[in-house]
Amino acid sequence: MGNWQFGIADVADITVVAIVVYFFLRLIRGTRAVQMLIGVAIVVVVYQLAREFGLFTVEWIFSHFFSAFIVILVVLFQQEIRRALMRVAVNPLSGGSGADESTIAMLVESSFALVHRGWGGLIVIELETGLRHLFDSGVEMDAPVQPDMIQALFCPDAPMHDGAVVVDGGRVVAARVLLPLAQSNAVSGAYGTRHRAAVGLSEETDALVIVVSEETGAVHLVEEGQMGEALSSRALHDRLKQRLSSFQVSAPANATITGVD
Repeated sequence: MGNWQFGIADVADITVVAIVVYFFLRLIRGTRAVQMLIGVAIVVVVYQLAREFGLFTVEWIFSHFFSAFIVILVVLFQQEIRRALMRVAVNPLSGGSGADESTIAMLVESSFALVHRGWGGLIVIELETGLRHLFDSGVEMDAPVQPDMIQALFCPDAPMHDGAVVVDGGRVVAARVLLPLAQSNAVSGAYGTRHRAAVGLSEETDALVIVVSEETGAVHLVEEGQMGEALSSRALHDRLKQRLSSFQVSAPANATITGVD
């Protein structure tokens, strides 16, 4: 103990570990991974109690369990690991795409224009995680982001209403883009494919997703795999403005508007 020294390397070591733990807990907050992590902790406690009280059979069973612990963790937390790796690859200096006041207003107005028509849709707002890889399944185009244009694309009789409509810098640049779906048990059975697509994309990326339900006319905001309550136009505008305030940059905003049935 007398020869033990605490240097700069030790401070850096502790700091890195603390940052990793902090971002891991932030990543799994509000997700099913929290319950799985609690379950793993309980297994560890039971194993230690078995060793303490000499329960050899229980100790033998859990010792074999921990021999494949790394593989088990990868299987249990595969979604969280994928999301973490995708976010690590993001340029931390980019500051995100953001959205100015006029873009937010157009997104809100377009969403509730669909509600008034009785049509469904999804609006995915791109933040730091790039969504360009999803555009390959769509059709490129160049049109203004206006409620009339969005309604024309999401009209049930329109040829491209079943896919995603991508908006970049106030322009619609692609349509009929497909989104990944959430696992069947990740979304309540009361919701359809649109909501599963919204949750699925938000599980894999940091995107915000506005869901317009064709059946109920409700508008929800989905983030990090969690679907919020139904919102009014004012509430949606305020939530978007609050959430996107940290992503305001000089570059134009990116968003994706989708209408998956």
